[in-house]
Amino acid sequence: MSFFPDTLTELRLEIPLAIHQESWQHSQAASNPLTQWNTYLNQVCLNTVLPWLQAEHTPEASAWSGAVPLLGELVRGTAIDLGDQRLILIPDKTIDTSELQVPQEWIDLPAWAGDYYLAVQVDPDDLCLCLWAYTTHAQLKTLGTYDADQRVYVLDAYDLVQDLSVLWVVRQFPNELTRTEIAPLSPLPAAQAENLLQRLSNPAVLQPRLEIPFHLWAALIAKDDWQQRLGRSRRGELSSATITRTLANFSQWLQNRFDESWQTLEELGMVTEAFNVRKDDRTQRSIRRAKRLRLPDQDTLLLIVVEPEADGRVSIRSQLRPLDPSVCLPETLSLTLLSATGETIQAVQARDRDNLIQLKRFKCPPETQFRLQVAIDNTVIAEDFIV
Repeated sequence: MSFFPDTLTELRLEIPLAIHQESWQHSQAASNPLTQWNTYLNQVCLNTVLPWLQAEHTPEASAWSGAVPLLGELVRGTAIDLGDQRLILIPDKTIDTSELQVPQEWIDLPAWAGDYYLAVQVDPDDLCLCLWAYTTHAQLKTLGTYDADQRVYVLDAYDLVQDLSVLWVVRQFPNELTRTEIAPLSPLPAAQAENLLQRLSNPAVLQPRLEIPFHLWAALIAKDDWQQRLGRSRRGELSSATITRTLANFSQWLQNRFDESWQTLEELGMVTEAFNVRKDDRTQRSIRRAKRLRLPDQDTLLLIVVEPEADGRVSIRSQLRPLDPSVCLPETLSLTLLSATGETIQAVQARDRDNLIQLKRFKCPPETQFRLQVAIDNTVIAEDFIV
């Protein structure tokens, strides 16, 4: 591999034809044009820069274990470990070098953050890339501007080090401050992660990294198996995770239009008093429906009562019962109400000899989406609703 110093401050590397072709072919399985480019840029950048680094500067350099080909489906950028330091490569095919934009994941996700950030221009037509500037984690956090809409840190070219020879010198000084402190992530419950994975696996969600709050997104992709499952699902490699779920529509329920999977209590052999809802003028328009859920050791019924409110909202009650009223629910069986972003609103868990569990009544305005999730051990069943 050869490199061409256009000036004293930047380097151009040739992209081997085989790496270009392999990277481009791999990118075609991505879920949309944006992630196709991210996948291509990440892979061609890593596989071109890493051998040059190993040959010219850092023989011990190696691809970061998280720098897998699927990463481009989720975020632009890749990483190289330089012994006890990490170099983040931020590739772009734009010719604009007025600033460097670094996705927030590479800055605020503790397991991903690096010491140095290298700006890379990629020209797929001429099969070359240009290493034109670098900065540090500390400089991005202190001098950079955070763009909340795109979730990137932006650093003006004036604040970047554009003489790359400086990078190889400063790396010899272990006392240089390269990173600032990063706040730890809050744990993400498995049930909430399952909800987010099913939602974000849909390829119709073009930028999953911008779809949910960053603290949820970061916690989700920080765990390798969740990250891999999401990437593979979006590429169609796990087809079961990309199936679009049907929303039970309460507005249709109030017009006596139901999906056949939701039945009346009488059709299921249940007594209507099971909900203990007092019959008065206020509840004359209440709708009751139930659905049979198959769990590993026992079938249960998820029962829903929907009541219109005078202010236009809808009141909702939910209850989980065993199909056989003579038995109890298994201990640790849980019923959880989740928001559209996967956050837990309320939850209840079965105890010894419980023959039902239920959530507190809640009210929602029109167009609200939520999920009811039933879980025990490794089994999770989710039902989606819209008011």
